[in-house]
Amino acid sequence: MRYFIDPRQRQLFDYTESQLSDVALKRLKSSYHAVYRYVILELMPVTEIGAMFHPSQGRHTKELYSMAGLILLKEFHNWTEAEAVDAYLFDTRIQYALNLGSDNLSLCEKTLQRYQKAIREEKLARKIFDDITNKLIKELDLNIETQRLDSTHVFSDMATFGRTKLMASTLTRFLTQLKKHHGKDFAKVSESLLARYQRKIDKLFAEFKKDQQKRLWLRQQVAEDLHKLIQLFAGHAEIENMKTFKDMLRVFEEQCEVIDAISVDDNDDDDSSQVNIKKSPGSDVMQNPSDSDATYDPYKGQGYQVQLSETCSEDNDVQLITAAIPQTASASDSDAVDLILEDLENSETLPNTLIADTLYGSDENHQTCAKKNIVLHSPVSGKAPKKEVEKTTDAQVRLAQRRQDQQTKEWAKIYNSRAGIEGSIGALKQKTGMVRLRYRGASAVFTSMLLKVAGWNIARAHASAKIRQKIVTILQGGLISIQFSKITRTLGSKQTFRQLQRHLNFK
Repeated sequence: MRYFIDPRQRQLFDYTESQLSDVALKRLKSSYHAVYRYVILELMPVTEIGAMFHPSQGRHTKELYSMAGLILLKEFHNWTEAEAVDAYLFDTRIQYALNLGSDNLSLCEKTLQRYQKAIREEKLARKIFDDITNKLIKELDLNIETQRLDSTHVFSDMATFGRTKLMASTLTRFLTQLKKHHGKDFAKVSESLLARYQRKIDKLFAEFKKDQQKRLWLRQQVAEDLHKLIQLFAGHAEIENMKTFKDMLRVFEEQCEVIDAISVDDNDDDDSSQVNIKKSPGSDVMQNPSDSDATYDPYKGQGYQVQLSETCSEDNDVQLITAAIPQTASASDSDAVDLILEDLENSETLPNTLIADTLYGSDENHQTCAKKNIVLHSPVSGKAPKKEVEKTTDAQVRLAQRRQDQQTKEWAKIYNSRAGIEGSIGALKQKTGMVRLRYRGASAVFTSMLLKVAGWNIARAHASAKIRQKIVTILQGGLISIQFSKITRTLGSKQTFRQLQRHLNFK
């Protein structure tokens, strides 16, 4: 049964206010937690979460606004599930932020996981980020005409593997599952192949660590073993449908190639196929079978990234992130401009000027922005050609004009503001732990990224006097709650507070 309490509905009695001193209340009502309670909590997607439960039958759900709000706070503070549950049960500030009170609260990690799964599977993190950002832009009356764009790398909770270890890991994971679920088929695997992978992978590589020639031989051996297993079980529908087999096949196809392959006799270990290791498998390839979505960036490493656009007008009290596009690490910055513009257009926050570094500054991106009446302020890489070309294309003319423009002081003054987003990204990652996440897989990683950025925007908004003044205005409408809270503090105990509630027939 769905259960939620609209946070816009003011309470005659506020349990938290009845328990705190005037000094503590003053600090709490000027804190981030007050912004969360009075501005943000009402934006939680309780309708979408509630659709997963029966409207009137069964046990009550947890209060839906507070559960969605807790998951957002969990990501912003980079809590573990146990830390989030403890905050819900024992932290007065969090109870205040979530509009809970502190009477008869209960929550376990398994329940929290269920609601996290709901937000992840329904892809509600995008809605939470968009609704919060749009609300704060309006409340702070932000100038969004000038924005800056950049990306940052994010690691998931996976180990970093080299190519040989990656192939060996997918192979051993497959053998483990094969033995567990298909014992008779497991018996078909040659004893010599099984013997090579009986030890842990780290021990397998230890004896080859200092000998490059042996390492290359080991890599070739693992590749050939992969190919033998793939051929051995090709056509076996149940085994081919196993995730570990699909991972093994994908890794083999990405890392290796077969030339004039010789059919393998299952009982002959001396047979070998013509398997070659690719010199360069590229970036958009599996990095670890425990996180099959993660890819590779040659400069930043394995994992994911997020494209961020941020306001940068001097008129704003604070700057907020207006768009966040999570991606895998292999995605090109040059291709991100279309995605950012689409996201900004959907939220009606398109700028007049978009400032970005060289990687975003292709002629195609400049033309895309121009069609939307946006100036893409991005430097040109490389030097101008020494010799003039007799016949120039339109793109070359535009490129020459951009080179000329970026020599001016006015151009440099505008571009200098781009550096501010690097400071914002650094602070965001330090504050929210968005350097290495606690998750694996694109769905969980992307959800975490969006919620962390949403939490960051709330924290930045709290630094503005405008949002704090809004809280004061809201609280001025709740003076009766404050007065009754003072009465109950004067009268004494929690029991007195409950008696007064019953006397007034108030629940």
